[in-house]
Amino acid sequence: YKIKFYGEQQDLFERYNINKQIQDGLSEKVHLKSGGSIIIETTQAMTVVDVNTGRYTGKSDLEETILQTNLEAAEEVVRQLRLRNIGGLIVIDFIDMMHHNNRQKLFKFFERMLKERDKFQSVVLKISEFGIVQMTRKRSGKTLAQELTQTCPTCNGLGYIKTIQTIAYN
Repeated sequence: YKIKFYGEQQDLFERYNINKQIQDGLSEKVHLKSGGSIIIETTQAMTVVDVNTGRYTGKSDLEETILQTNLEAAEEVVRQLRLRNIGGLIVIDFIDMMHHNNRQKLFKFFERMLKERDKFQSVVLKISEFGIVQMTRKRSGKTLAQELTQTCPTCNGLGYIKTIQTIAYN
């Protein structure tokens, strides 16, 4: 890698939107461009991702709207898995779709996104009738939350606060 001096006036983290990405990586809810969102909750045993449509964006074809939201969510889930460094058992609850062909499209798209954009090994099971995808992803060190937060001393583990280092970086 070549190191180049960054002599621009604008802060480097601002220019590349790094602070917002870090904030997104620590937030439970991530908004999608279409108006939908994904909720990411991590426990000791697994990570659960829930996909929501948010505001309804289609008037004529609900199934197509759901498919588009799910495809957008699938791409964002892969990004968040990398950003947050999430490993282990992961369950993704996509919005339920009626047509088997649409579930297949979603599954193939999700698999392709993982192969193209994630260097860590993962195993993905077929999408269920309920729109649930179960997968495992190889663990690799600490998650983003483990790196940037600490257990809240007031509630003893029910919440998290930013570490002193994270606050100093901000």
